[in-house]
Amino acid sequence: MKQGCSPSTQEDQKKVRSSQGISDERMTHHNETNATASNEILENLSMSNNAQESSSNAETASNPSLPVESSTTMPEINQLLPEQGDEPENIDNIGCVLKLYSGDEFVIRGVFGKGLASTVYSVEHQSGFKYAAKLFVERDPAIPTFHELVALHQIAIVPHVNLLLLHLAGVLINPLPGFSGEVFITEECGPSIRDIMKSARLATNETHYPSFCLENVRQIGCQIGRAMAHLERLKIYYLDLKTDHVVFLKPNNRYRLQRNRIQSTIYMEDIRVKVIDFGCSKSHEEPGEEKEYRLVQPTPLRSPEVFMGLPYNETSDVWSMGCLLGQMFTGYYIFYPTSGTTEQEKIQSQFECTFNRLSELLPMKMIQESQRGGHCTLNYNFYTQRRAFNRDHLLNIIRKDADRPVYELLEFMLRWDPSRRPSFDYVLYHKFFRNI
Repeated sequence: MKQGCSPSTQEDQKKVRSSQGISDERMTHHNETNATASNEILENLSMSNNAQESSSNAETASNPSLPVESSTTMPEINQLLPEQGDEPENIDNIGCVLKLYSGDEFVIRGVFGKGLASTVYSVEHQSGFKYAAKLFVERDPAIPTFHELVALHQIAIVPHVNLLLLHLAGVLINPLPGFSGEVFITEECGPSIRDIMKSARLATNETHYPSFCLENVRQIGCQIGRAMAHLERLKIYYLDLKTDHVVFLKPNNRYRLQRNRIQSTIYMEDIRVKVIDFGCSKSHEEPGEEKEYRLVQPTPLRSPEVFMGLPYNETSDVWSMGCLLGQMFTGYYIFYPTSGTTEQEKIQSQFECTFNRLSELLPMKMIQESQRGGHCTLNYNFYTQRRAFNRDHLLNIIRKDADRPVYELLEFMLRWDPSRRPSFDYVLYHKFFRNI
């Protein structure tokens, strides 16, 4: 077993940790030191493992009458990723021991995923329990982890069964090459929605992604809505909702794949999910604080106000959730560029696609406001007050009459004007989520 792959080059590194109460069956934290400004956020963190355990008893929609024809685990998914060109780097780090100033040690057992600013490893604590460790690449201090730490801290104080739970925020004695010493230890989860869709596509050998069955979209969507409503109550903007960031609870979750001449359909055995990764999150503005414009959200799920150079707001995440549910139901992004070679041309094309797919007209007041703001790069020459019904309309995602509630939900959530867009609490009252 490798013992630290790289010695620390930082002097007087201080431990950042939560003081949440965790039973002996979890981890025992000790050697508490003076905290920095960031770790002071965590000093008052107090919660018992019982809260987590009771929260973990989420409702499940597994159907014993459905035979299981396919299964997926995280290792199996990682083996499939190279064929898609998404293999996480730093595979050589497997077997390394992450040593924290708290005295905790974690052995790297695998890679869950890799982003631009971080890599998430599957790790095993010296107690034998498995966790996920998020390591951050060395980067410009102007891109802090402060907001993510604040969000994780608030969630740990008031946990929710559908939100990732922080166990420990600390500093490594032996940072891995290319990474800073900061590390977040969270609960271990299973594959993401995107992982399942990729695995299912490989299983069918089709060019397009299979979609989730209507009941899975309902059950999973309701959990996402509850998670986002909880963040709304905590006054946190999430701003990065996508299929990569919704993961299934079970590491070895299984699904049945119903093949169809038009499009195959996924039926999950266990539909319990969590929303993860708060790297783009931000707290709501204080009273009197001016809202700033910031380019946020994945492009295919980006809200109109952000495209238009306007500040994001409390309902920007509602738009992303609508796009995500549409993607689960269809197997593809419901708004996408149809032309363009440069990034700006693609953004323009996607915005026009959105305009064509929605019944509601883009409010002129939003256009005027965006033109005054100085952040808009869109050309509004495509805008017309009247337009004929076209084949690109969102209504065309309906495959049969039973699917109409999906369209009605998306029409309810995907409003141009964020002030007319529903809150997550109102979304959960929609008839699509009735009796869940």
